[in-house]
Amino acid sequence: NGIVMAFAVLYLPLIDEFGGSRGEVATVQSALFLVSGFTGPLVGWAFDRLGPRRLFQWSGVLAAAALVAASRATSLPGLVVAYGLLAGLGLSALGSQTNMTLAALWYPEARGRAIAVADLGTGFGAFCFIPLAQALVTALDWRATLLAWAALLLLVVVPLNALQRLPEGAGAPRGPAGEARGGPALAGAVRSAPFWWLGAMRFFGACAFPLMNVHMVAFAIGQGIAPATAATALGAVSLVSLAGRLTTGVLCDRIGRAPTLTLAYASAAVGIGCLVLLSATGAPWWLVLYVAFYGMAQGSSGIVASARAADLFAGPSFGAIWGWLSLAVGPGEALGTWLGGTLFDVSGSYVPAFGFVVLALAAGVIAIWRIPPAMATGDATGDVLRR
Repeated sequence: NGIVMAFAVLYLPLIDEFGGSRGEVATVQSALFLVSGFTGPLVGWAFDRLGPRRLFQWSGVLAAAALVAASRATSLPGLVVAYGLLAGLGLSALGSQTNMTLAALWYPEARGRAIAVADLGTGFGAFCFIPLAQALVTALDWRATLLAWAALLLLVVVPLNALQRLPEGAGAPRGPAGEARGGPALAGAVRSAPFWWLGAMRFFGACAFPLMNVHMVAFAIGQGIAPATAATALGAVSLVSLAGRLTTGVLCDRIGRAPTLTLAYASAAVGIGCLVLLSATGAPWWLVLYVAFYGMAQGSSGIVASARAADLFAGPSFGAIWGWLSLAVGPGEALGTWLGGTLFDVSGSYVPAFGFVVLALAAGVIAIWRIPPAMATGDATGDVLRR
């Protein structure tokens, strides 16, 4: 995730390098998000069939090779292919979809907390990589930064995942009709209303948060904030999100999934309002408040959605089911990232894009509340799916 988030620092240097508009250059990251979303079912299928060890190691090698190729790109289309498509394919299997699946299967009695603890790496990675990317780009260039990411994948991600495995019983046998014992099969899940409401919630959340993460540095620089300070602020969002993720996980298990998401998205909306006030007043302390409020919500979508999905669909087909739910993420991320740049190109301001984000957050809250509140375990699974 640190590699994906660090694109925000590469964004302006890529505009200078290739001379494209903000919307055109944002297409590079949109392609990565789109691939990550559309390969969700494939990644879920591979997770169930290959297991996490082989899937994570092979994906790390693919992503590293693609980043090396991206560092040699001489045009935006070449960068879209190497970074957006190939690296996106490799990184998609190393992201929240697979790691949250693994955490949910290992700790069924404390899913919210377990997913949140595992997801701390998402926020900490961004906190480390964004300032590091800014330092590398300033001292060297964006091409050397991509080579550094490739080296880290090969030296850290691939060796560490030699230790990865599924818990005992996660690959339970299937019944005579092909249904997964201990949880619904993919076909049954897709026919249920909660599946589609969860997909809608993931789509709207994916529209909102990547737009802010990709464009916040450019917005802050446009308000007179120094580039290093803007990058540090984005990294600080990820640092604050460590506390936010833990809080989200605890609240998920104590007050429920929908109330937790409502509180988190409200905090994000307040943070976005602080950026609008920064634009109106020029007072830099509004950026500090943005970091605090928005950071507490960063990562909440995946934690709440994966915990709720595991409530409903945990079983030997959960990887595939969660993969199909993740199909909603890529289009949302691609739309949000592209729309943020395009609305700026049209209006000369990020305020319309921020308004779109708040509307997307509101739609995500509506979607999660449409899912029946009962925990889906044992016989209750069938009741919830029928509803």
